[in-house]
Amino acid sequence: MKPAEKSEAVRQAYPSERPVGILLAGGLSRRYGSPKAFAEYGGRLFHERAREALSVVCDPVVVSASIALSERFSPSCDVRTDLPELAGQGPLAGICTVMRSVPAGRYITLPCDMPRIGPEEIRRLESLARTHAQADVVAVRTASAHLPLLSVWKGGLDGLLETRIREGRLAVMKLLAELDTVWLDASQLHEDPRIFHNFNTPDAD
Repeated sequence: MKPAEKSEAVRQAYPSERPVGILLAGGLSRRYGSPKAFAEYGGRLFHERAREALSVVCDPVVVSASIALSERFSPSCDVRTDLPELAGQGPLAGICTVMRSVPAGRYITLPCDMPRIGPEEIRRLESLARTHAQADVVAVRTASAHLPLLSVWKGGLDGLLETRIREGRLAVMKLLAELDTVWLDASQLHEDPRIFHNFNTPDAD
């Protein structure tokens, strides 16, 4: 079965389910200096803010994290570490692992280092993605950058993701260029572009 056919079969198998949220909690965040998932913004941990944002439309919300960090999350978090054969291969491995372990028609991904993204932005992203139901991926871009991990993915793409990972083709943007990807202007989610800022250093604002 071709990836597109498999994706459609999965979507039909789960027609009424809410999308699954994939919170990309990353690894040790050496550039940041400490694990970003446990950094604070506005008095709350990055991963707590991301879980709250995803929870508005997703059920469940799954945290994709490294083994080194998995035990730091509270018991209430559904934490999944990469499948052994995919471990340490970046965000595609995390997405693929969740797709394999939690079958669904759609997945919404959100990296933990975008703590300004809140429930309303995710709600708008999910709503807009539904108007592009045939796309493999619906992702967001600002005037200055593409944000491939703030996106909605069709189910059934795990086989394709695993193949690319095994071949060492880990670039998310290159994958999206080959898929049927719709890029949404970030202003459709929020008029302030600062909302979409990635926090790559502790002094980012």
